Amino acid sequence: MNTMLNASTMFTLSAINKLYLVVEIGGKTVPQEYKSTILESLKATTDDLKIDTKGYDPRSLAVLVNEMKVNESTVINIQLLIGEEVHRLGSNDKTFALTYQTMGHFMFNEGDDLEDAFEDTLDTMLAKFSEQYTEENKKITKVVINEENFASEMKYETNYEEAVKKSKKLQKNIMLVLVSNYCPWCRKFEQRVLLKEEVNDIIQKNYIPLILNREKDPFPKEFDTGFTPIVHFIDYKTQKSYKNVIGYNNKDEFTYILKTDTSK
Repeated sequence: MNTMLNASTMFTLSAINKLYLVVEIGGKTVPQEYKSTILESLKATTDDLKIDTKGYDPRSLAVLVNEMKVNESTVINIQLLIGEEVHRLGSNDKTFALTYQTMGHFMFNEGDDLEDAFEDTLDTMLAKFSEQYTEENKKITKVVINEENFASEMKYETNYEEAVKKSKKLQKNIMLVLVSNYCPWCRKFEQRVLLKEEVNDIIQKNYIPLILNREKDPFPKEFDTGFTPIVHFIDYKTQKSYKNVIGYNNKDEFTYILKTDTSK
C-alpha cells in the first residue's frame, strides 16, 4: 500500500476564524459510515486551532473522497479544501473559488487495511493544515499588519508621482511592488518576505519603496506585465525599470536579489 501527499501549497490560511464543515464520499470502496469519523477529525482539528464551526458559514472546509481503478488496485483520493465567495479579478462580481487545497492518495488492494491507510493519510493532511495555520496566524497576531495597513505600517509610498518626486530629491531608486486584490502569492510575499525586519531594513535604506494595486492605482503601463506580484527596480534618473522580479520569492532569495542590486 503506497501513500502520497502533495508537498506544498500556494494558499494562505491567515485570518480564517470560522468554517462550515463538509464531507462527501464517492465510490464504493470507502464506506459512507466514514463520514462521521472524518467530521470528528475535522472538528478536533478546528477546535484545537480555535476556529468556530458552529452553524452555517459561506466559507467551507471540505473533505472530498473519490476513487479510480488502476489495473487490479484502487486509488483512493482525498482532497482537503476551503471554498468561499471572492471578488472576481478586475470587477466587483463575486464568484466561488478554492482558497485552500491539498491532496493525498493511496493505493488500496483487496486484503489491505483500508481504515488505517485512510486515517494515516487524512491525519497527515490535517497535521500539515494545522502547522500552516498556526504558523501564519502567529505571524498575523504578532505583527498585526495586513493588506489594508501594510503601506502605512511599513512606510511604503502609495502614489507613483509622489514616489518619483521623492526619489529624485533623495537620489534613490524606486522599488515598486505591484499587487492585486485576489492574489494569494501577493499576500504571502507581503507576510513572509516584505514584513521581515532584515528585508525591510535593506529596502528602506536603499530605495523609495512603493506598493500599488495594479487594478485600481494609476502608474505607467510599461510596468504592467499582467503578473502579480512583480517587483520593479526603477532608476531615479530615467524612471525606467532596470530589473524586475516576477512572482513569489522566499526571504533568502529576495534578500540575495536586494544585496546584489545594492552592492553595485
